[in-house]
Amino acid sequence: MRMDAYLEAQRVYAAAVMSTATGQDRVAELHRTLERMGDLAAATAPAERAAVLLMNSAIAELIITLPEETR
Repeated sequence: MRMDAYLEAQRVYAAAVMSTATGQDRVAELHRTLERMGDLAAATAPAERAAVLLMNSAIAELIITLPEETR
């Protein structure tokens, strides 16, 4: 299960980063991804948890870099 959580985190992260959604749809997608990554971090093996948290931080940074009126 734990390795599955790490692989799922990679998949969720890649889908969010490669998404072509824009505007409010993009914001909503990134927020859902952020929540999902948080859930997956708890289920990930300790050796992979740092990588999942780094992906989670990268998603948060994507949200922060969006225009303020979009967020």
